[in-house]
Amino acid sequence: MAEADKFSIIIPAYNEAKNIAQTLQETIETFKNFNDFKDNFEIIVVDDGSMDNTSEIVNTFINSSTENISLKSYRTNRGKGYALRYGFNFISSTYVLFLDADLDLHPSLAVEMFEILQKKGADAVIGSKKNRHSSINYPFIRKFLSSGYYFFIRTLFKLPVKDTQTGIKLFRYEVLKKCLDKVKVDKYAFDLELLLAINKKGYKILESPIKLKVKRRFGRIGIKDIFSVFKDTIKISYRYYVRRFYDW
Repeated sequence: MAEADKFSIIIPAYNEAKNIAQTLQETIETFKNFNDFKDNFEIIVVDDGSMDNTSEIVNTFINSSTENISLKSYRTNRGKGYALRYGFNFISSTYVLFLDADLDLHPSLAVEMFEILQKKGADAVIGSKKNRHSSINYPFIRKFLSSGYYFFIRTLFKLPVKDTQTGIKLFRYEVLKKCLDKVKVDKYAFDLELLLAINKKGYKILESPIKLKVKRRFGRIGIKDIFSVFKDTIKISYRYYVRRFYDW
């Protein structure tokens, strides 16, 4: 590993005032104890048009911290995918971690993910609820919706992974630099489209076990969002099979 290697953590946040300070603290503690990067990591929080005081809490945290943390924000809620793409514009690192803001997934999972990436020569390692070593505390309704979507996209795309939607993912920087331009979805189907583009480019994607303990019974996705996800997925399918948009 080169001396200049650096780790960037991008955290998209929408109305996460209750969780964001603890998420930042846990992320800092994880990486300060991560010997490979304890002095060479940064955290970028992207406030995705929050209507609460998420930004104020992050700014207060930044002012009281000596770590490399920055806040990027905009007024209108655009979606998690847009927030991640936006945050990527402000980094130039060797490795990039996408991390949800709510601590359902602990940042310490990144350590094992990095080991998998290094030892197995992967280009991307994604957290997976479907991994047999994963520990999942997950309400039935969310399991049902997740399994239904997995079956749907598995039938459509034959991706070499079992779970596209879990909110912790690790990438080599150059993979995202080459593939993010292929991603047009701003919201929940962003993960699927990104992984399709990466896989189509021929990069190696592996899955990692997770520990998941959800705080929200139904999550953020309502009925309207479910229809939006399926609509976006159909659009991705059109770009994939008809337009051959992801061909290189």
